[in-house]
Amino acid sequence: MQLKKNPQLDAFDKKAESSEKNILPDKKRKSWVGTLLRITFIYFPLGSIIVGAIALPNLLSCSNKAKQSEAKQYVRSMNRAQQAYFAEKGVFATSLDALDLGLKSQTTNYNYSVIAGKKAAFSYGVSRTVQKDTKSVVGAVFLVPTPLANAKKAADTSTMITILCIAKSDSPTPPPEPININGKLACGDGTVELNK
Repeated sequence: MQLKKNPQLDAFDKKAESSEKNILPDKKRKSWVGTLLRITFIYFPLGSIIVGAIALPNLLSCSNKAKQSEAKQYVRSMNRAQQAYFAEKGVFATSLDALDLGLKSQTTNYNYSVIAGKKAAFSYGVSRTVQKDTKSVVGAVFLVPTPLANAKKAADTSTMITILCIAKSDSPTPPPEPININGKLACGDGTVELNK
């Protein structure tokens, strides 16, 4: 029995034979791989050092921003807890423990405390050292009188408003307290308001 020739298969075989001629000999292929390895072992460590030198300050900055974030979050939580405490008890809490947040009064980077009066409560996150991006934070909750819409009632009600401020410079001292001027809150000197 004789097989019939397939012209398409024969053409494919010829193309395969011609492309085998274009393959580099093993010696040249090894040389190319060796060159690639030498380049990699020479330039990769050098590139790693350069990239590391560029990236390290950014990584340190991220670490400092995380420290700063802790203070903002703690003081913001303390402000909210003061509002809840006042709503329940009719007075502001005079200690961090009374707020029952489970926060420590001292962490690696900050000391936390509260001061309360009859019309306002202040929450502090004070930097323990002078480090870049560990600025002190102060928050306040003010009790502000709000006149009733119905003029027949003589009594006024009150509402609570809050503010969160951060020191402009690094310092291990408590920042100045925010102030209330006719229901408009403002950060003290040397501090700026943090966006909510």
